[in-house]
Amino acid sequence: MDGLQGLWHDLSKTAFEDRPFGKGTTMNIIRMYRSKKYLQRLVLSFSILVLLLLVVFSGTLYANAGKIILDMQREANAKVLSQIKFNVTYLNDVIQRLVMSLYYDNDIVPLMTATEDSDIFDTLTKRSRIDKFADYTPFIHSIMIYNAKTDRFLWGGDPAVQDRDAPIYANMRSLFQGTEPIPKLSMVPMSLSRDGSHADVFSIFDYDSIDYRQGESVFVLNIRPQWLFDNIKLINRLAWQENENVFILSDDGTILSPDTGTAPVDGAFKQAILAHVRQEAAEKNGYFKYSLGSKPKLVNYMDAGINGWTLISIQSYETLVSKADSLKNTSIVLTAIFLLLALLATLGIAHRLYRPLGKLVNFIRQGSDDEAGPKPPDGDELSYMSSIYQDTRNRLLSARNEQVTTRHIVRSYYIRKIITDSAAIPPAELSELIHAHKLMIEPAGPYLLGVMKLDEADGAPIETPGSDRRLLHFAIANIAQELLAQTYPSETVELKNDHLAALISVPDVSAPTLGRVQREFARIQDVIAKMYGVTFSAVLSEGIQEHRNLSDRYALSLQQARYTLVYGPQSLITPAMIRHNASDQEAALPAELEKKLAESMKSNQEEAFEKTLHKIFEFIASQHYDYMVYMALHVFILMKQVIKEMNEHRIVPLSIELADLNRKIMDSPSLDGMRLILLGVYREIHVNKRSPEQERNEILVETIRDIIGQNYADTNLSLQMIGDTMKLSPDYIGKLFKKQQGVSVAEFINDARLRQAVQYLEQGNYTINDLIERIGFGTRSNFFRLFKNKYGTTPKEYRIKRNLAE
Repeated sequence: MDGLQGLWHDLSKTAFEDRPFGKGTTMNIIRMYRSKKYLQRLVLSFSILVLLLLVVFSGTLYANAGKIILDMQREANAKVLSQIKFNVTYLNDVIQRLVMSLYYDNDIVPLMTATEDSDIFDTLTKRSRIDKFADYTPFIHSIMIYNAKTDRFLWGGDPAVQDRDAPIYANMRSLFQGTEPIPKLSMVPMSLSRDGSHADVFSIFDYDSIDYRQGESVFVLNIRPQWLFDNIKLINRLAWQENENVFILSDDGTILSPDTGTAPVDGAFKQAILAHVRQEAAEKNGYFKYSLGSKPKLVNYMDAGINGWTLISIQSYETLVSKADSLKNTSIVLTAIFLLLALLATLGIAHRLYRPLGKLVNFIRQGSDDEAGPKPPDGDELSYMSSIYQDTRNRLLSARNEQVTTRHIVRSYYIRKIITDSAAIPPAELSELIHAHKLMIEPAGPYLLGVMKLDEADGAPIETPGSDRRLLHFAIANIAQELLAQTYPSETVELKNDHLAALISVPDVSAPTLGRVQREFARIQDVIAKMYGVTFSAVLSEGIQEHRNLSDRYALSLQQARYTLVYGPQSLITPAMIRHNASDQEAALPAELEKKLAESMKSNQEEAFEKTLHKIFEFIASQHYDYMVYMALHVFILMKQVIKEMNEHRIVPLSIELADLNRKIMDSPSLDGMRLILLGVYREIHVNKRSPEQERNEILVETIRDIIGQNYADTNLSLQMIGDTMKLSPDYIGKLFKKQQGVSVAEFINDARLRQAVQYLEQGNYTINDLIERIGFGTRSNFFRLFKNKYGTTPKEYRIKRNLAE
């Protein structure tokens, strides 16, 4: 109720205030909901949720209603059939005891054993007693005694059996004299009519032996079936809504029904029931749905437990379904009513929940410029407020970032100035700058200066875009600042665009302090290599006692950074490591080393060449940086001169590509890389270099090939003619050619002629005879044989297939 009152209050404030209810009011309500998207979402969300829950629950109930009713009805039917079974079983026990007691009665036994000369008066007296007993017992129809000795029947009870010509006697006599077994103490349906269309009595037989033998006397008790049928009718009347018919079906297909006029089911239906019951013989009871060209039926069955009888209950399936439909319709009506009430409650709750949010939206709109502020496309209130908040936050962050960036730029500017222009900064100004910008260095020395530069890969700078390179420098600076600050106060800054500098305040310039700083730089190099996959080299200066000397030491460190050419990537260079290089002013290689290098190349001594080249580069590494590249190029020029001298004395000159090696040597980031380039040149020479004998043989074979290529059309071309032409033994050049080419000279001549024949076939219109003359084959048959062996077809067929393919 509170929710509905709140809904009415909100609607009255927004739409109904001072206005009569009508078309304008309806438009105001629609306009209000259009402007409040979040309220729409609340209402829709609650409504859809309620609708989904109702649909799920109602659908589940609707889907299971029929199943639940069928299950309940099947259980009720099973109980009904169980009651009938109990009644049948109970009466069967009573009748069996009665039969056994009558069978041994003093009045019955003499009648079963009487002979022709027995006392007639005594027989009539005993029969009269039997007749009275049958009349006074309501469920007994009659009592019949078959005396096998006299082949006569004695009876008592219903007058229908007092006629000796009654059909029942003929039926029983045929039963006693037949070969079929007579069940003992079991109820057998018997008919009193001649057509035998239905069971009038249930006959129970008793005799002496276990299985009946012809010529044996039998006691027969006929039971009225009406007691059982009346019981079934009573159950049908009590359960008329559920049961259309209940009857008994014997194992031979006989239907025992209280309706003597018509059968409870037609023949086809009965056969279907029998087939299903026999198929499910292992089950004592069950049910199934059946339809045979008529309305569907629900059939329940149960084993009666006696005489092979089965209790059958048949009901209309449509009657049961109609009850389920009634339940479903009721559930639909209740669901619709509940949904309507839920929607009204949803409107009230949604307005209650939206009220604080609406006030907040109105407050923000009053305090902001709607025209300038962001407006979400869907007009959602939360999105609107989020956009206002995000815009305001972005402005604040932008202003703060600008402030921080400006402060960082100014701070970096002064650090650069201290490093690159220290001589122009008085001590007082240095102290003021450190204090004003909160620099992590001390005004008084001593200092250490470290210069860091990204290594080059394969002779070229690391291929990263400008923005990525700046980010990489920024990362190195931050990591270096963080790790160095754990040991000593320091500041790291990017200088120009290719290197960084770290200014470190140390307590002293002793060896332990220098060693500790070196270890920190090595640690920084490892961290950067693991995190970003790049390396950088660093130069660490000597101790700087006064800040005025920082600029000079910075310029010197940049020069010393060039010695990464000696120490390679990810090196850490100190002045002590390159002191000898700076003092050595020689600019020429030792003549002895140059001579050994040339001799090892000419004599093809790889080990000696490598040792000599290694000594040369050890010498180059000890020189001043200005001479290193020059000396490496000098070694390359020396090797080129040796190659030129070697080619002057060779039949086949060495073919080595040397045009691009100058640039590769100059671009190499280390002396070791230059040495490997020159070693590769030597090894290429070694691979291409062959003995004079190999070269002579190759020239000889190439000459033979040229002779064949020029003279293939000559029919006299042969190994003998080639030997005469070259002034050499035919056997020698034949063996040499076969060894080099893998085929004999004659085979090579034939292959050359056949290849030329294919060209003529493809490109010209020559006849076969003209073609044979042009390619030098002596006979036509020889040409055809060789052509077919090589190409699998005759020349004419080859030309036809070629033309068709084109």
